[in-house]
Amino acid sequence: MNRKIICLLIFLSLASGLLYAAASQQIRFIFPLNEGTWLGVQRIHFELRNVDPKKVISVEVFLDGKFLREFKSPPYDFSYDFGQVPKKSSIRVVVYGSRGVLLKKSISSYPYDAVEEVHVLQVVVPVVVTDNKGNMLTHLKEEDFIILADGVEQKINSYSRGGGVDFHLALLIDISSSMSDKIGKVRDAATIFLKQVLTKKDEACLIFFNHDTFEDTDFTNNVDDLINSMSMIFPYGKTALYDAVAHSLKLFRGIQGRNIVILYTDGEDNSSYIDPYTLIKQAERSNAVIYSIGPKVHQFGDMYWELLKEISASSGGLTFSFTNIDQIEGFYGKIKQDIKTQYILQFSPKAIKKLNRFRKISVKLKDRKDYNIRTIKGYFY
Repeated sequence: MNRKIICLLIFLSLASGLLYAAASQQIRFIFPLNEGTWLGVQRIHFELRNVDPKKVISVEVFLDGKFLREFKSPPYDFSYDFGQVPKKSSIRVVVYGSRGVLLKKSISSYPYDAVEEVHVLQVVVPVVVTDNKGNMLTHLKEEDFIILADGVEQKINSYSRGGGVDFHLALLIDISSSMSDKIGKVRDAATIFLKQVLTKKDEACLIFFNHDTFEDTDFTNNVDDLINSMSMIFPYGKTALYDAVAHSLKLFRGIQGRNIVILYTDGEDNSSYIDPYTLIKQAERSNAVIYSIGPKVHQFGDMYWELLKEISASSGGLTFSFTNIDQIEGFYGKIKQDIKTQYILQFSPKAIKKLNRFRKISVKLKDRKDYNIRTIKGYFY
């Protein structure tokens, strides 16, 4: 081959490699969520990917154009109080090298008290009905239900059983260091669950957490991709389960329909930035039902367990406690049954001017008193 052609090929190969390396360099924000609502004390946490640390001189963080903080080395992680009034804000990160700016990236918040004309097409209300002995009532008809929103009866325009309505699912798995002897069985149980519960119309994502939160997959109905992602997890670090649940709830903002969170953890939270009582309020006002699996025996007595129960109950979900890891598969099976046997009621509220007000939902049965109902607490509209 001609020497000039060989040299040209080598040059093009090197050039394409450099271009690829440059293109793959990025700033990845972990907290806060882009287009989320930034309130109170929150983490500002980001990382640099495919960037040679030797070429980084400094990293500067700006909030609404004002200098906030400078880093000379990772980790790029700190707390900031955004206040209690939601507003439109932006965070900009600028990475400097010896020749000037290497990278820059901005994210923005969403001021969710903004007055606007809102058209919510459908409010989805998952409902589980049991008798006083805890047995599910599975033969109720649409005309048996009454839905009230802020005390006003709503017209039900869609009725079905759980298996007939597609959903988005976030599967949260604890990968802290205490999971080393349990992760295999949890992975196996989650794999069986995904294979049994996901249809072609449903989508799921995986979120792993220790002292950080890792959104490992986008929402997908490809079960093989989800299973492959689980095969690569390695337990280490502390446990920030409240942060992980809060992160999962943010993913469902803007996703109308039926949303589900399933949390597995083997111990109490020891490194979250968000407190559990704030999370309980977020769960109550979210558009997702939370199922939790966790141990009942731990060093802080019943406090942790009661908090886990309250987080799930505030969203219309359930909590399962285990004393032996071999119980996990059975709990995933109970969650599957709960998802598949729910009544799914839907109604269309009228479009109104609003300040994103939370509206309480209650569901009743006509002409019956011997029953218990578990459902969501309400919705923003």
